[in-house]
Amino acid sequence: MSKEQEKKSPLNQQSKKRMLFDDDRSKFRAITEEVDGQNVRRLRGYPILFDTPGRPYRGSKWIEKVDKKALEGVDLSKLVLLWDHSTSWVLGRSGKNMRTVVDETGLFIEVTLGGTWIDDYVFDRVANEIVDGMSFWFDNNAMIATDWENKIDVILKINDVYEVSIVVFPAYEETVIITEEQTPEPPAPAEDEAVKLALMNLISQL
Repeated sequence: MSKEQEKKSPLNQQSKKRMLFDDDRSKFRAITEEVDGQNVRRLRGYPILFDTPGRPYRGSKWIEKVDKKALEGVDLSKLVLLWDHSTSWVLGRSGKNMRTVVDETGLFIEVTLGGTWIDDYVFDRVANEIVDGMSFWFDNNAMIATDWENKIDVILKINDVYEVSIVVFPAYEETVIITEEQTPEPPAPAEDEAVKLALMNLISQL
């Protein structure tokens, strides 16, 4: 495979995306938690990446970047996670089943999915790496510096982020979303129950 082919390889792109998580795996470990005896399914990703080129207009030569300070002071307490920017398919909300962290990489989100058909569908699409990109919608009054000669827009200050989405065609191809699943372990039996179980097992073998 030539170097040019390697750059375009889907496997290479997938590896580049997952490097965001492999650099510091401690940030992305599944948290052991039991919810009504059911599996806990989480999605974790970066809908916004700092200083990373994106192409908001498909087929255009214009490039967009988000400055590292663009999210300073932004209130994310009402942020929602959608599927493909559709307000009919809400997967999470800050302070409910989703947490957000602005770090040196960008905006990190973690959402605990529910049990509806859309939660099942999205988890399956992401788990099978059929959909692995993210996007975001921000205010029209954001401060943007434009380099007309090089066709680059740099978003310097965002006032509000209305929603983030899991999308099929991300403007920022390096954005990433992955799955985490934890099957709760059954509680250990009390000492007297353990003795009872041992006796029942012994009797069954007689």
